[in-house]
Amino acid sequence: MTSGKIVTLYMTMPDMMRAGHRMAVDDLDCDANGIVGSRDYEDGKERPLVLICKKSYDIIEEAELVLSPGVLMEDIYVDVDLYHLKKGSLIEIGEITFEVSGPCEDYRYLYAFAPELPDLIKGNRGLFINPIDFGTMCVGDEVKVIKEA
Repeated sequence: MTSGKIVTLYMTMPDMMRAGHRMAVDDLDCDANGIVGSRDYEDGKERPLVLICKKSYDIIEEAELVLSPGVLMEDIYVDVDLYHLKKGSLIEIGEITFEVSGPCEDYRYLYAFAPELPDLIKGNRGLFINPIDFGTMCVGDEVKVIKEA
């Protein structure tokens, strides 16, 4: 089975802090509605998280583009390539089990950073994942594939 570690976690801060500000955090709590305490958590809609693998930033670096970590709008950044996973695959991150719901294919905003960026990382933009139970994950926690669909 494939395994790795969490490198960085990000949370979109609620309006009472600085509306829409994304911040690197040491840990996150999640349930079926997404990231507990995030800006959109209380709206009652299920919110998939965006998982980005190191491979995406490696591709960007190899193209000699200079972009800050987090620019791909990830919630979870991991050091292992999971882009081969299909819808229905299960990943354990920290103490939370996530189901892969599919690839993240939203590239539009990336043109602002570099016109070639969307084409450069096409197919390596990330995965949408949904928590299927409540739990906590922390930077450095293990990331483990528990079922491939």
